[in-house]
Order: sequence, then structure tokens, then C-alpha cells
Amino acid sequence: MEENENQRHNQIRDRMRMLLSTHLSTVRHQTQIAPLGEVLIQQDAPAERVLLVQTGELKVERCEAGGTPQVIARIGPNELVGEMALIGDQHHSATVTVSRGPAEVLVIEANDLLQTAIYDSDLVMELLALSSRRCRQTNRHLTLILEALEAFEQGHHPALERCCNALERGSDPTLSTAARRLRGLMQASETP
Repeated sequence: MEENENQRHNQIRDRMRMLLSTHLSTVRHQTQIAPLGEVLIQQDAPAERVLLVQTGELKVERCEAGGTPQVIARIGPNELVGEMALIGDQHHSATVTVSRGPAEVLVIEANDLLQTAIYDSDLVMELLALSSRRCRQTNRHLTLILEALEAFEQGHHPALERCCNALERGSDPTLSTAARRLRGLMQASETP
């Protein structure tokens, strides 16, 4: 299942990159070289741009009121970030920072991309497919984390281990960290 999901993700990513490249002559864009640690998108800021990563890696962090920032995703080469804010309230839901760099990113003006999408249904469908994939993936990860917490609460080690293994099978290091923390909770609860 994970392999099929990765193949679908690669298809969406490749198609999105191809569609964006066909429209670059009509949308305002620039290439930016961003050093390690630079914030490229700020949580709650108006969505004025979308980023296509060329090289390097970006981390996506979300912070709830009164909480601490949590890394929720890592974005690598040929990945789009910031597109979810184009629909809805048009504000970014997370902060995006260069985590491996310097990173080279193609910065695309959000309004231009939206105007282009009006005339290109393929582009709209790929933006929706990308957002839908990310939502489904988040739902799956949230379900695994909730199942693991329930297993922890009930002291059901095999179920907790199954959930942790599933979280670690993905390529996202954030989920591996979550699995490690869940196992740590279980081990701490067993210590007298």
C-alpha cells in the first residue's frame, strides 16, 4: 500500500511540476536561494506566494495557541508548498523554514497562479489532487497516532507496536519521532 501511495504521490508531483513549467511565462515568479534556517512562509500570514522546491529541504511547522511548534512535514525537491492557502481563508496554516540548505526555491505569485488556474482545469485538478492526497495522508497518520494512544492507555503493547511500526514505514522523519515518543511513553509507564 505504501508503495502505491508513493507512486501516486510521484505522479502528482511530476504532473504538477510539468503544469507549472508550462505556465511560467505567464505567472510572476523568481528563483530564490534561501540559507539554512530562513523562514519562507509564516503561519497565519496572507498567502501571497507558493513555493516549488528545486534543491534542499523545507520543514513545515505548526504551532497552536499556547503550544510549542511541531514539525508536521518535510518538503523536498520538486514538491510544492503553500498551495493549500490558496483555497479558503487564504492564510498560511503553518510556518515553512529551510531545514537543509541552502535551498533553491521557485517563488510563484499566488494571485497569478490562481488566475492561471481559472483557464487551466488540469492545473486545478492537480492542485486539488495534491491537497486531497495530503489530507488523506494526514487522516491516516492521525488515526495511527490516536490508535497508538488508545493502545497505550489500555496497556496493549502489540497494538501500540503495530501503530508505531506503521508510522515508521513512511518516509517522514516526523512520524518516526512520534513513534519513538509513543514507545518512550510505554516504556516509562512500565518502569516502577
